[in-house]
Amino acid sequence: MNSNKSDRLSDGDIIELYFERDEGAINATGRKYGAYLFTIGNNILNDRFDSEECLNDTYFTTWNRIPPERPTYLQMFLSKIMRDVSVSRYRKSKAKKRISSELVVSMEELGDTIVSGEADIVEDIAMKETVRVLNSFLGSITKRQRFIFICRYYYCDKVTTIAKMLSVSQKTVYRELEKLRSELKCALKKEGVSI
Repeated sequence: MNSNKSDRLSDGDIIELYFERDEGAINATGRKYGAYLFTIGNNILNDRFDSEECLNDTYFTTWNRIPPERPTYLQMFLSKIMRDVSVSRYRKSKAKKRISSELVVSMEELGDTIVSGEADIVEDIAMKETVRVLNSFLGSITKRQRFIFICRYYYCDKVTTIAKMLSVSQKTVYRELEKLRSELKCALKKEGVSI
């Protein structure tokens, strides 16, 4: 496959390559989304080697899931796989040693908002009731606030990265995050989700 041609492939074209079982699909995915996916993994793991391994696992998982699945939004489909693979790798690494990670930092920020005690925040977020309230909360805030919240707490982006993407100061992002955590805490209390 011509490199220049594959760089211009639409998501639909890439998905068709998967359905045709054309191995060029993985190369096209890597050229279009590889750096983006690597950043997600590295934010969680803070380890280049582990992030590259997770990226390869993401390509393998994608190859096995398409077909039969036909994602509507390929980037979101890939980012969810990368995040899941990276969090799984993080949990395995955490069992062996303490690793510094934006996942730890961002989840510690949410810790006082969503749970108390020594419960594992990653496990608690997966609880059905918390997810329901969280989804409702995300639907009630502005697009910009949702962007900041998801970048920080789903993709584990650094505050400096979010500030650069929005062309604002880090202080502005910190204030927004503090406000959002406070509002989320109120929403959880109102819905009777244990805090």
